[in-house]
Amino acid sequence: MKTRVLALLVAVWAAAGALTGAAPASAQQAQGLVSASETVYRLDTPAGTVRVHVRVEFLNQSQNGITTVPVYILPHANDLAITRDGAPVQFTLDPGDEAAKRTAVAAVTLPEPLQPKRRLTLEAAYTLPNTSGPLMTLEPGLIEVPFIGQGPGSWVFVDVPKSGDNVLDPGCLVGKDQPSEVKNAGLQRWVCGNVFLIALSADDPDILERCAALDERCRQRFDPGVFSAFALSVTDETRRGVLSERVTMPDGRQVTMTLKFFRRDADWASRQFAIAKQAFPVLEALFGFKYPYTDVTMRQSYHIAAYGIAGVAFSGVGQVLLSHETGGIDDEVTIHELAHQWAGNTQLARPFLWEGLAEWATRAVAPQLGVAVRPTDWKSFNLNEPLATWGSTAVGGPAAYWYGRSGDFWFAYEEAIGGRQNMTAVLSRIDDEPALWRLKEGWFMDQGEFLSDRNLDQLFLDWVFVPETAKPLLAERRAAHDLVRGLRSRAAEAGLGSGIPSDIYNNLIAWVFGPIAAQVAQADTIIAAYRSATELAAGAGLATPETVAVSWGRARLSETARLVEDQRQAVIAIQAAEAQLAGEPADSPFRQGIAKARELYEQGDFTGARAAASAGVTGRVNADAAAKLIALAKEKQASFRPGFFGRVGMLFTDPEAKLRAAEDALAAGDGTRALELAREAYDTWDGAAARGIQRLALLTSVMAALSFGVWVLLKRLEQPPPVKPLGKGHYLEAEGRRGSWRDWENTPE
Repeated sequence: MKTRVLALLVAVWAAAGALTGAAPASAQQAQGLVSASETVYRLDTPAGTVRVHVRVEFLNQSQNGITTVPVYILPHANDLAITRDGAPVQFTLDPGDEAAKRTAVAAVTLPEPLQPKRRLTLEAAYTLPNTSGPLMTLEPGLIEVPFIGQGPGSWVFVDVPKSGDNVLDPGCLVGKDQPSEVKNAGLQRWVCGNVFLIALSADDPDILERCAALDERCRQRFDPGVFSAFALSVTDETRRGVLSERVTMPDGRQVTMTLKFFRRDADWASRQFAIAKQAFPVLEALFGFKYPYTDVTMRQSYHIAAYGIAGVAFSGVGQVLLSHETGGIDDEVTIHELAHQWAGNTQLARPFLWEGLAEWATRAVAPQLGVAVRPTDWKSFNLNEPLATWGSTAVGGPAAYWYGRSGDFWFAYEEAIGGRQNMTAVLSRIDDEPALWRLKEGWFMDQGEFLSDRNLDQLFLDWVFVPETAKPLLAERRAAHDLVRGLRSRAAEAGLGSGIPSDIYNNLIAWVFGPIAAQVAQADTIIAAYRSATELAAGAGLATPETVAVSWGRARLSETARLVEDQRQAVIAIQAAEAQLAGEPADSPFRQGIAKARELYEQGDFTGARAAASAGVTGRVNADAAAKLIALAKEKQASFRPGFFGRVGMLFTDPEAKLRAAEDALAAGDGTRALELAREAYDTWDGAAARGIQRLALLTSVMAALSFGVWVLLKRLEQPPPVKPLGKGHYLEAEGRRGSWRDWENTPE
């Protein structure tokens, strides 16, 4: 059975060794030889040919001279030429073997040894002609070919027709700077360096931008092979078919599904497209959260089967590669790869998570579509490797073991948390917090326990974790979760629901258990305060709003504590207002403040309720004070006999109007406004004389300042004009100056 993988990262890693092949004996002399290289592949897709240019700089880091250096070439290279400083060099060519997935190697013989710490630069150029084989397809209108560099230190540049239908590996990026000769030729340059690292950093825009700009840190570094990536480029649509249709999802929205295939495989494509249309909405219902894109594109690939891969899913962009050479499990592969759109390495951190969930989903959906799924026989391998070690270089095992065991784990998990409905409920939370992506196994353990209230320790010890190292941490985790479980029970009894304060929740899902005990103690004090506040509210005849309960399950402990205190203060304010206004008639405007306070309280606006209750009491107190002050103002008005200063102080004022407005406000029940207006009216009469003196003093000051300014101006006008230097205007000697203005226009005789 062909291996199914989520992302081509796995293919890149596996193919590195396969495409390198065994180096010829002459190349083995190059121990201690390192290189930095740039290889440019220019695709002429309409013609089905590729022009290749290689520039590689070698550095001898050994202690001995090196007489032969290798240059890696793709099989079927035509017109191969290798030069040094523009002059041809001698080489022997191992032609490689496409069927064996082994590259060609040109062993360049140096006329004199490359000495230690010395450098050497070679350039190679060749053409890939029309060919069709197990590794490479180059035909007019269609190119599907792998690309190789020169091992660690490589950049690979791929120039593809911009108007073509092109697919490149994840980890290859559109170059930030497009050379003019590339753009003028109607091409687009893609950059492939350390594709494994770049693909893993797909969610880090900074790394992607730096790599697209050819940051040296993005060269191929750690992969010892020469394989870089592959491209599928099509310009002749008659060479491929296209099926496209809108698929209705469970919530009624539509997603455009497209399958691009080679016409000679039309029967295969027709069946897979039919399976995909049925499976896609069923998968969304199974996972419980929306497919994030408006379209999904499937492409047939001949290349991936060469590496034992039946399908590849790119969950970050809504694309899938499918092979027609799956060993008879085409339908299963199609469902599996589409399932990765919800369970991919965009969302999940480990292979057993994304591959296991895709296997689980395939086996759950296939029977509904009449698709027979091959049973897994992973137990026959007599292995018991924890799933968390899948992908570790220290742990081996066939792919069938990992796929089978991880798929069965999720069925065991589903049963442990209470069945399919709970399983979908857990999976539906995957897209709730994208900031937490990529999710690890601990997240699923936590969510399963939160939902089912069941202990999953043994399940994860049996299937996922390395027991010897996991048990101490799980014991610490269990103690923290037990504390929180008790807290949730007490909170539910108090009417706060089953939620968890956000700071406690964040520590639990981050597996940071040290602060939990103190946080639970703090939470208990909040629960006690909430009970007290609700009892106080019940005594005042107030219903309990959901405001605090909502905050409890979403906000931090400190925010909920503040809210509970606001609730208590609001109840106290309402009770105090009712006691102070008990003698007011039912239709009193001041009692309306209490009614408004009760309404706001039951809406959860505790601050507004407290303000409304206080406003009623304040209005009553101010009304009493306003009535007294109005009476005083009237007395002051009746006894007012302004003198000279008083009359000046009364200019531009109208205390009678303010007094009338105060009486109107009092009649309307606005004691606060009435008090303010009555005070202004009283102060106008009472302070008339003082205000008049102030105004006259101000006027006197202004007049004095004006007089002083006039005096200064006149003094300046009396000053004689400044003496002008010789040669600049009319000049009078001091002793010849006359008092007449005529002297200003006449020179002395």
